[in-house]
Amino acid sequence: MGERQPLLILGAGAHGGVVRDCVDDRHFQFMGYLDDRPSDRPSGKGEPVLGGLDDLPVLLRDYPHAAAVIAIGDNMSRRRVAERAQSLAPGVTWARIVHPTAILSVHIEIGPGTVIVAGSIVNCGSSLGRHVLINTGTIIDHDNSMDDFASTGPGVSTGGDVQIGSLSHIGIGASVRHGIRIGRNCVIGGKAYVDRDVGDNWVSFGIPARPQYQRVLGQSYL
Repeated sequence: MGERQPLLILGAGAHGGVVRDCVDDRHFQFMGYLDDRPSDRPSGKGEPVLGGLDDLPVLLRDYPHAAAVIAIGDNMSRRRVAERAQSLAPGVTWARIVHPTAILSVHIEIGPGTVIVAGSIVNCGSSLGRHVLINTGTIIDHDNSMDDFASTGPGVSTGGDVQIGSLSHIGIGASVRHGIRIGRNCVIGGKAYVDRDVGDNWVSFGIPARPQYQRVLGQSYL
């Protein structure tokens, strides 16, 4: 086994604990969390919060081979933290974190900063962008694409050749029919079944899912 890479998790809330559980300690040496809210502690963990995001440049100077990953569920918040981190530390390396129980085809692409949580499956020909979140038990079938900062809730399933735009979220337990295109900055409601394309900036839900109202960029959905 080679030398383990030092790892920082940006975000010490409950989702920080989920991401920590995904870290394969055979490959990473977990250093601790960074969080601007010092009262936050990850669920079930007694591991250290080393400071706030402003401390990232100092830690990367002391540990130049360290990588970081963002543990924030909300897509826009995750993008804001990524942008701020890169402005503070332009050379930051973003880790790809995959839970050991996830099943991944060898013929997929995973962007930097992406997290794949326990029990998920990603099939051949699929591409995940930067800082994508694939939540617990998600099934991404063949030839899907998920753009930067998109996410799924637990138990999502997609058919083949599905495209999901940047900053879009597929809610818990939702299903997406094969060949569907979902635009950027969309939210698909929990348990929905998407059987037709969805344009940019729509909140859609129902069985079958239908657009309900236009979404403002960054509007809360969690």
